[in-house]
Amino acid sequence: MIEALSKSIFHLSTDNTSYIIRILETGHAEHIYYGRKLRDAAAAVPGLGEKRYARPGMGTYTDRDFTTLVLDDAKLEFSAEGRGDYRTPLVAVSAGKDGERTLDLKYAGNSIDKGIMRIKGLPIPQAKDPYNEAETLSLTFIDTARHIELVLRYTVFPSTDTITRRSFLKNTSDERITIRALASSQLDFRETGMKAVTFSGTWGREFEKNVTVMESGTFVSESRCLGSSAEANPAFLIQRKDGSAYALNLIYSGPHRESVSVTEHGITHIVWGINPDMFSWVLDTGEEFETPEAVMTFSEKGLEEAGDRMKIFITTSILRSQWKERMRPLMLDTWEAVRYAVQENRIEEIAKAAEEMDFDGLLINDGWFGARNNDRTSLGDWHVNTQKIPSGLTELADSIHRRGLLFGLWFEPEAISTKSMLYKAHPEWIIGRDGETNAEGRHEALLDITRFDVQDWIVSTIVRLAELVRLDYLRWDINRHYSDIYSLTGIRDYGMYAHEYASSLYRILSQIGERCPEMYIETSAGGGARFDLGMLSVSASITPSCVSDPIERARIIKNAGLMYPLSVIGTVISPSPNWATRRIVDRETRFNIAAFGVLSYSLDPTALSRSEKKAFKEQIEFYKTFRLLFETGRFRVVEDGNRLIWTVANEDRSTILMLYLQKMIRPNTTAEVLVVPDANESYNYRVFSRSHMIPEREVYAYPEESECYEIPGDALKWGGISMVEQISGIGHHEGMRMLGDYSSRLYIIRRIEK
Repeated sequence: MIEALSKSIFHLSTDNTSYIIRILETGHAEHIYYGRKLRDAAAAVPGLGEKRYARPGMGTYTDRDFTTLVLDDAKLEFSAEGRGDYRTPLVAVSAGKDGERTLDLKYAGNSIDKGIMRIKGLPIPQAKDPYNEAETLSLTFIDTARHIELVLRYTVFPSTDTITRRSFLKNTSDERITIRALASSQLDFRETGMKAVTFSGTWGREFEKNVTVMESGTFVSESRCLGSSAEANPAFLIQRKDGSAYALNLIYSGPHRESVSVTEHGITHIVWGINPDMFSWVLDTGEEFETPEAVMTFSEKGLEEAGDRMKIFITTSILRSQWKERMRPLMLDTWEAVRYAVQENRIEEIAKAAEEMDFDGLLINDGWFGARNNDRTSLGDWHVNTQKIPSGLTELADSIHRRGLLFGLWFEPEAISTKSMLYKAHPEWIIGRDGETNAEGRHEALLDITRFDVQDWIVSTIVRLAELVRLDYLRWDINRHYSDIYSLTGIRDYGMYAHEYASSLYRILSQIGERCPEMYIETSAGGGARFDLGMLSVSASITPSCVSDPIERARIIKNAGLMYPLSVIGTVISPSPNWATRRIVDRETRFNIAAFGVLSYSLDPTALSRSEKKAFKEQIEFYKTFRLLFETGRFRVVEDGNRLIWTVANEDRSTILMLYLQKMIRPNTTAEVLVVPDANESYNYRVFSRSHMIPEREVYAYPEESECYEIPGDALKWGGISMVEQISGIGHHEGMRMLGDYSSRLYIIRRIEK
């Protein structure tokens, strides 16, 4: 928890980590240590604290009594401008009429409080028993000349080895100030050569993993859009040269920046939070601003365990919908079946097939509302198209409910078509000066959701419809980035807009969730353009990409699964060849990949042959049997050249599922070995392949192999199974494996009870 070791030293401890802060004689906050839990933190501080006998050349000191303290060559809890610290600042302001930029913030006091302190308008983590499971340290710093107050707030979650941090700035002067930068957190290390692991991309290519070795200079990962990603996800990791690692994130859905610098003095300086290029905030006298919360966790065992600790924290403290501890519903999406051509009789046919195949629910995608026959019209007209659905949405929903299916609808509430009834009624509701000259994306304008009347309209429209049809499942989508920021709300500074937008989005989704607590909310933003902890605070899961190609999704799941639990990663099985890549991937491999996460299907079940329907139904049965494991099991990835191996394991390792994905078939291959690092050494296991239905035309040529092995757990973990050879060009023998390009097997590994 939080312990004041003295008036100037603070120890933040979790079950397995320690974080130590020391207030220097000059009033600055020094970062002493963050790592494995220390046995005696008080005894460690004199040795860990830096000694200063000489001032670096050209160094600027801020206190004539301590001339060897140069802020640019110190590990600090925050950097500011104007007093000799030339690194990326955590806080930067323009103060007074002249816009003075110097800040001289000195320590003024602290408080230690039980529980979690609230942030106005932003989501925060939760704890089952907030008063007893969390503590918050507030360190206050004041610039007495400029009358500006900075508070650093640290909240400790001991059982999940997590510390969250945020910054609070208050204007106590008589003049207006403008915040030019205010990040959520900063970490300084006297070490170079650390690795920064970040996730970048774009639409369709989300979560591309990057590893940057930091020897010198500055590396920046950032979003400059209204959303948090896919260009740069706010989750990132830092790995030290000894292999230990920090998993870091931000509870925010707006533009963010992660900056990692190596200074000329050998300090690795990490600052992350709101992107300062997309932000400025005006504070009049007495006003204050608080940043979104940063999340930090550490493991001396490396990236995997650090990521695991982050995932546990997400599951226990970020997710908060009624579905948090329930199995996610397996939905059938109508998009691939009908696109915009929604018709009542077709939906009824699809619902009948969905019932027969044992889906949990049916999601009616785009095309059910207004005059929506393409993407050029009707966004905002959220009333049923009675030409397409003559009986009305309530009757259709009742029919689907009678089949025992959940009823879901797709919405894009933040967008508006200029060809819509809503735009005619409220042209002043859009972002921009007018709908004719604004830039557009996907033929859409955006609603100015910072307006309270727009917020009320969105909430009331969705809630009223949800209550009318007993809506069980809502997919919240947005399919463009912002442009032409202009609002009639009289905003003081347009640097405030992106943050106001994110806060407004949380307000809307929170109200919908509160008024429809049983409804499952899945968020999407052209796929993964808002895959972040902020959205997970107001939804149950997120679509990571619009592209459903299974090989692209395998990369996305693999990388996202390092920092996010599978229970929040939406997956999908769609027809092959894939619409986006034209890649052909067999039916069973599409399932084997998509099973790792929150599974859904987007296809036309009425167009399937009897054998195809049987195969898909068997997939659904298998998934439901192992759904708890797929969504909550410990996820591991091994990438070994031409093959990708995933495992999910339950807590006691009595059941493990393994994906074996072959990228390309190669001739003249021989034996392969499969090692299972998560196997329990004291168990004996049976390892066998899930029966995969081979298309009838291929059965004669390539009969299904029958693999089954029994092996002690220690041998499985350290030696592995030598697999039967693949067919590789020199004849075929019964029992051999046959895997083509982008082909896979899913293995069930179960403890043999003695």
